Amino acid sequence: MNDKPLRMLTVQEVANILHVHPNTVRHWSEQGLLRAHRVGPRGDRRFRAEDIDKFLTLCRPDGRREVLIVDDDPAILQLLKEAVESQGCNATCCETAERALHELESRHFDLIFLDLVLPGMSGVDVLRAIKDKSGRTVVAVLTGYGDAPVALQAMALGPMFFIRKPFGLAGIIEVIDTVVGAQR
Repeated sequence: MNDKPLRMLTVQEVANILHVHPNTVRHWSEQGLLRAHRVGPRGDRRFRAEDIDKFLTLCRPDGRREVLIVDDDPAILQLLKEAVESQGCNATCCETAERALHELESRHFDLIFLDLVLPGMSGVDVLRAIKDKSGRTVVAVLTGYGDAPVALQAMALGPMFFIRKPFGLAGIIEVIDTVVGAQR
C-alpha cells in the first residue's frame, strides 16, 4: 500500500506545468484528454499529478524519458550525459543550481542526478524545490561528502538514490534502468 498522499493539482497548476492557458486545460478535460475530478461545493476541477505526468510522457515527440544532470564538474556532466543517452533518454545538463531551477520550471524530468555541493545555491535547496514541485520525481544525489551535514540534510528530504563520488558507470546505468524501467 502506498503511504504517500494523493497529490491533486488545480487547473492553474496544470496549465503552468503544460505551458498552456488554463482555458486550454479546461477544454482538454471536457474532451477527455485530461482526466479531471470534481471536488468541493462548486465542483472545481482537480487533476491527479500522476495523470499529468503520464500525459506529459505520452506527449513527448520522441517518447524518450527526460533526465536532468546537475553538477559543477564538466567531466562528470559529460560522463553522466553519455550514460543517460546510451540508455535511450534525453539528457539536460546544468552546472549551477539556478540553471537547474530554471529547467525544472520549464518541464518535467523523470530522473534527476543532483550534486549537493554547487557554487552559489546548495544542492539541498534544489532538492527542496524538486520535492515541492513534484514529490514523485526520482532524485539520485551525488556527493563526495557522504557523512557531511549537507548529505544528512539531503537524506532527510528522502532522495531515492544516494551515490558517492567517485562512482562507477555501472552503478549509474543501474539507477537509470531502475527508474526508466519502473516508469514504463
